[in-house]
Amino acid sequence: MNKLRLIGGAICLLAGTHAVAHVATYNVTQVYNQVAYDNSNPTWDTIFQGTFDFDPHTGTVSNLHGSLSQAMTGNTAYRLLNYQLSSVYDATLGGLLVSVFHKNTTDVFQGGGFATGGTKEFGNQNAYVTIFVNTADPTAPLTTAQNGKLAYGDCTTGSLMGMGMGPKTCMTGWLTATGGPGGTMMGTAPITQTITAIPEADTWALLLAGLGLVGFAARRRTRM
Repeated sequence: MNKLRLIGGAICLLAGTHAVAHVATYNVTQVYNQVAYDNSNPTWDTIFQGTFDFDPHTGTVSNLHGSLSQAMTGNTAYRLLNYQLSSVYDATLGGLLVSVFHKNTTDVFQGGGFATGGTKEFGNQNAYVTIFVNTADPTAPLTTAQNGKLAYGDCTTGSLMGMGMGPKTCMTGWLTATGGPGGTMMGTAPITQTITAIPEADTWALLLAGLGLVGFAARRRTRM
């Protein structure tokens, strides 16, 4: 019985340590349905897949990075987005709009910046994605208003359109105010985002310890 108490105490200590762990890592996937390909190539959607860290005590997101597929190539090419350069809290939406870039600058569109609605390239081979993170529960499904803030822009080779010497048109996607397809190439709609938690190492340790305790107790009862 003393051994059971000792093991149980160890598990409680581990659980307590896990409870105060304040940074968790999440997977995030966004799918931008490219309306232009709905009939000819319905699987040619623009897809962002990445990870980020979230601190619930400070309500901050860090280390967002991932890859953005290029629908115009049939998703055979990707752009790495490794620079999280913007994180803005929206009290009305209840979360953070976090943007990650291909280059170490927020200049994506002509004139500078990455405001939704831009279509022409800045000229520096940049791309970005904006995700939404609910600070109360990052894995919560998005509301219509939250979903309406998702956007991407790819102004790199493989996603540029146009001829001549002037700025080329980028592949872009967002939803209009009425929820319709926004962006170039007939726009994107629907847009989906899924966020899932990545189990931490101590979570697995706690689970294994619990299973071990259950097995130990079962063997002890059998012997008795």
